[in-house]
Amino acid sequence: MVKKKVGDFTSIGIVLRKFNEEKDKYVSREFQKYGYELARSLGELKNRGLYIGLAKKEPRAILDKIKYEILDSGKGGSLGKLFMWKLGQYHWRKKLEESILPFDFFDVSPIQGAKQLLGRILVSVDEYGMLRAGKIIETEAYLGEKDLASHARFGLEGKGGIMFDRPGRAYVYLIYGQHRMFNVVIHRSGKAGAVLIRSLKPLIGGKGRLGVGPGKLTNWLKISQSDNGRDLTKGEKIWLAKGEAVSKEKTSCGERVGIDYAEKWAEKKWRFWIKYTRYKSG
Repeated sequence: MVKKKVGDFTSIGIVLRKFNEEKDKYVSREFQKYGYELARSLGELKNRGLYIGLAKKEPRAILDKIKYEILDSGKGGSLGKLFMWKLGQYHWRKKLEESILPFDFFDVSPIQGAKQLLGRILVSVDEYGMLRAGKIIETEAYLGEKDLASHARFGLEGKGGIMFDRPGRAYVYLIYGQHRMFNVVIHRSGKAGAVLIRSLKPLIGGKGRLGVGPGKLTNWLKISQSDNGRDLTKGEKIWLAKGEAVSKEKTSCGERVGIDYAEKWAEKKWRFWIKYTRYKSG
């Protein structure tokens, strides 16, 4: 057995002296003190090591903001769990805001757009600041005025007038007086078109089949008709994040749903979905 030399031992004092103000959030014993106080205020002293670790990794302004939000809310229960949940929401939101899809992504034909939206992430933030997000599993493409299944057939002044607007906007409308449909305006310059989001796999703020079906996903994401026309490239309340593109080999297509009235256009296989998933709408 190799004998450990005395010089191999590194004391906590030596470790702390190596902290660099430019690279580390806290210097000396300050991070230990702050982490301990954070744990104490949340009734989490038994897990103080975790909070001391957070003090080293996270900006104090963020930790303080979350702590005071929780303490000021007056909510009981496990404050530690609520704190960690809110911190997770902060990290997810930061990550998703850094990967917002740009305008150019939407400046394509609706058919191409419906394919390339698969695997991307639809994000929403409700009035209470809660983040929800889901991976896009299924889409449908709707073209311009010639497409008899498309609202664009009614022209610029009709129900789907926003389909002629700048790409990258939300088109939200109501069917049967109760279900809200969420579409993304996608088309080339001078054209019209949109893509209906039919199904999501919940990633944040939900689980199971909450987002399976166009009416169910808008209910889960708290999307309302007031969101009609919203710019999806700004990261305000609703946006689309990069996620992962889906290869052609992992994609299937079929006829669009509920458009028997559209004559030959009903036969177009412009509904797309990711293969081998339980999150397809039907």
